[in-house]
Amino acid sequence: MVNNIMDTTTMIHTLIYTTTAISSYYLSLQSQSYLTPVLFGWSIYGFTTVAHDLLHKPTKRNKMISFLCMDALLINSDYWIQYHNKYHHTDLDGDNDIMKLKGNTLLEEWYNLLEICKGGNLTEHIYLLPFYCVLYQLRWYQIIEIYMTIFFCLAYFTYITHSHPVKNNYKKNSIEHNLCHTLDIFPESKFINLLFGGINCHATHHCYPTCPRSKLYKKSRYLALMYPKHYRSIHTFKQLVNLYKDR
Repeated sequence: MVNNIMDTTTMIHTLIYTTTAISSYYLSLQSQSYLTPVLFGWSIYGFTTVAHDLLHKPTKRNKMISFLCMDALLINSDYWIQYHNKYHHTDLDGDNDIMKLKGNTLLEEWYNLLEICKGGNLTEHIYLLPFYCVLYQLRWYQIIEIYMTIFFCLAYFTYITHSHPVKNNYKKNSIEHNLCHTLDIFPESKFINLLFGGINCHATHHCYPTCPRSKLYKKSRYLALMYPKHYRSIHTFKQLVNLYKDR
C-alpha cells in the first residue's frame, strides 16, 4: 500500500532532490564552481524535509527511508523524533522547544542553530562517514558552502515560519495555539513548496502534521476560512521582505 505521506508530490520532489544532488556534486568535482555546491546543499536540505514528513508516522518503512534522507546525511532520526515530534509539535515554543530562530544578530542565530545538531553517540557519527567521504573529495570552500546552504535553509526556510508569535492562552497543540506561533509562506505556490520542501505551509503542517504535501494548500485554505483571526500567511514579496527584516 502506498504511504499517504509519501504522495506523488513528495515522490516528484524527492526525484528532483536526487537529480540535483547527483548533477551538482558531479559538476562540483569537475570545476571550481561556487554555484553547484549551493545546489548540492539545497538538495541535502530537501532530503531532510522528506524525512521530516515521514517521521510523523515513524513506521519501519518510513524510518528506513528517513535513514537515507536524514541519519546518513545530517542528524539522527531518533533524536529528531524526540526534539521535533515530542517537544516542538506538542509543546510549541515551550521551554524544551529549540527549533526556532534565537538571537539578536545573524551570528547568534547561526550559533544557536548548532544546538539542534549537537550531541549524538559514536554510532550515529559512523552513519555519517560515507557522506563525509563524499564531501572530502570536494574543495574546502565548496564544503563550507554546502553546510552554509543547509543551515541557511533550516533557518530562513523553516524556523523563520515561527517568527512573530502572538501571545495567547490557548491550549498547547490546539489549532489556535499552533496558528498563533506559526505562519505559512506562499502556500499556493508549487515552486515555493518544492523550494522549501513543503515547509512553506508550516502553520498548516502544525495543525495537520501527517497531511501530504499535495493537500497542504487545501488545508491552508480551510484554516484561513475557519480561523480568520488566527491564520497568518505571506502572499506578497513585500510581506516576505518585512518578515525577514523584522524577524
